[in-house]
Amino acid sequence: MSRKILFTDMDGTLLNDKKEISAQVKFSLDAFHQRGNILVLTSGRPLSSIQEVQHKLGLCYEHSYIIAYNGSLTYHCDSASPVQEHTVCPEDVCTIMDLSRSLHIHCHTYENDCIISEHETPELAFYRQHIHLPFRVVSDIPSALSKMPYKLIAIALSDHARLEVLQRDVLAKTQGRICAVFSNDRYLEFYPADSGKGNAVISLCQKLNIPIADSAAVGDESNDISMIEAAGLGCAMANAKDNVRAIADFVTKKDNNHDGICELLDLL
Repeated sequence: MSRKILFTDMDGTLLNDKKEISAQVKFSLDAFHQRGNILVLTSGRPLSSIQEVQHKLGLCYEHSYIIAYNGSLTYHCDSASPVQEHTVCPEDVCTIMDLSRSLHIHCHTYENDCIISEHETPELAFYRQHIHLPFRVVSDIPSALSKMPYKLIAIALSDHARLEVLQRDVLAKTQGRICAVFSNDRYLEFYPADSGKGNAVISLCQKLNIPIADSAAVGDESNDISMIEAAGLGCAMANAKDNVRAIADFVTKKDNNHDGICELLDLL
C-alpha cells in the first residue's frame, strides 16, 4: 500500500470549536500514522501557535511537517528546521499597512514568534484569545521590522464589508504579488502569491517523492481552497463555506464538532 500524506487545516476542521480533538479523532490520527502515513498540520496560524496545539493534543508524530502562515513556511518537525520559506516584500508591507490605516482597520504581522502591532486594540485582544503569542507595539510596522514577514493579517470584528474593501484595494495595488484571502469572516490574510497552502502542498509532495494522487487535504474556509484543489483528494468539512464545498471532491456528513475529519481518515 502506498504512503499517504494528509494536509489538514486546524481551526474549524481538525479542531472543534473548543480548540480540542475528541478521543475518536486522536485514535484515527494515531492509526493513520501507524500505517506509515504523514500528517501535515496546515494553518494560517504562526508556527509556534501550531506547535503549541501539536504538543497539547499529542500530535507530535515522527516524520510530520507543519505548514504555517498560510503556506509561507513549511517546517520539518523532526529536524526543527524550515523546508521552504516565502516572505512579503518591503514595498507590499508598506502598501498593506497604508491601506489598512486609511480604512481604520487593525492590521498586524509577526517577527521572531512575536506579534508586531501599531496599537493595542480590541482586535488584537480577540486574536490572542487563541493565538498565545506575546506582542510588541511599535509606531510604524514597516520601519520596525528587522526581516520581512511571512504574512500580515487584518481584523475587523463586526465590519466584514470594510475588510472586503481592503481586500480589493490591496489586490489592485500589489498587482499579483500578494494573495488576500479570508480565513474567517473577521480575518483577512495577506501573504506572497508564490506561497499559499496549495503551492505548499505541491512543493512538499515533490520534495518527499509522494505522488499528488496519494495526497489529501481538508479544510473549511476560503484560505483552504488552494490546497483542496491541489491535493489528489480534496475534502471540505460539513461546516465549510459554500465556496469551499463547491470545489471539493468530498464533503463530510458531520462537522468539526462531531468528528467529521474521521470520515476522510477512514478513506486513507
